[in-house]
Amino acid sequence: MQAIIPENVENSNHARNITAARTVFVMLYAYAIDGEDGRIRPSMVTVMTDEQCLQQSRKARESWRLLVLGPKKPNFPGRWYSENTREPIRDDTIAALRQIGAVDEVPGVPVTSSKPRYYLARDFANLLNPLLDEAELEELILIWRTAHLAKGALILQSLKEQELRSDIYVEFGHIKHPMAPGKSSVLTKAAVEVFAQNFLEKPEVLLISESADKVHREFGKGLDRIGLKIDPKKTLPDLIIAETGSQGFRLVFIEIVHTDGPISNTRKRKLLELAKGSQLTEEECTFVTVFASRSDPAYRKVQSSIAWGSFVWFADEPERILHLVDKKEKKQTLNDLL
Repeated sequence: MQAIIPENVENSNHARNITAARTVFVMLYAYAIDGEDGRIRPSMVTVMTDEQCLQQSRKARESWRLLVLGPKKPNFPGRWYSENTREPIRDDTIAALRQIGAVDEVPGVPVTSSKPRYYLARDFANLLNPLLDEAELEELILIWRTAHLAKGALILQSLKEQELRSDIYVEFGHIKHPMAPGKSSVLTKAAVEVFAQNFLEKPEVLLISESADKVHREFGKGLDRIGLKIDPKKTLPDLIIAETGSQGFRLVFIEIVHTDGPISNTRKRKLLELAKGSQLTEEECTFVTVFASRSDPAYRKVQSSIAWGSFVWFADEPERILHLVDKKEKKQTLNDLL
């Protein structure tokens, strides 16, 4: 389950845990699969036992299904869960699996009905085929995720997979800039290749700053051209992009956050001092803090310290941006913003 369902999907804790795995197993055991006749109710998960799991013949499985769905309530020594856990299995586990398209239900059956109604979606059940080799499974998982998971969840999963790579490159113009492995580099790549393309008309990357290489030599010409004096010993943003489109020149300072270090009021003042060295006014500067997502612990940790008047961009919502409007700077009413 954990190999199939990313941890960043909504309610993933209920869809990836041992109870979810046991619920899916019971559906498989009872032939509760799209295209088969079996269906289950939550109480069937509670009465399954380790001993029963070993009875794998079709006759044994169908006999068990008839027994647990029958009018009598026999004793099940070693049952997985107590009777009163059937509602959490229904409301948490099965609901989470339904939300991502792994489980479906017979329509028109009341929630309070004892009639069995839940079953596995066929494309999800196909992922559980033990005869699949690793390559086949990875391909089917990718197809299933694309079909059923929200775009943001897919993006976050992609970011997580990129973190494990040893070769991370940020591409802009004709440059393929190498980065050290890690989440910060992956978010920097997203900021340059996705954020800048979505929100800037004609972006030019002036600086990518890394702890091991504060100012790479390839950025020197661009910085010199606008007269921006960079001192590696002083405050530097993670990324500086120039907007050079038809609306005029603008310097965009970007901080990449995966632990701390957003555009705070203090950091904003220091970056404005840096811009003044290039004869740029505050109106010609834009400040952006980048996070993986709104659910990222890093965002929750620092959100109260992000500067007013700045922007926040989340990699898993690439076409949206959060503006912390300061009415002192922007003489707007709520109607102007809506």
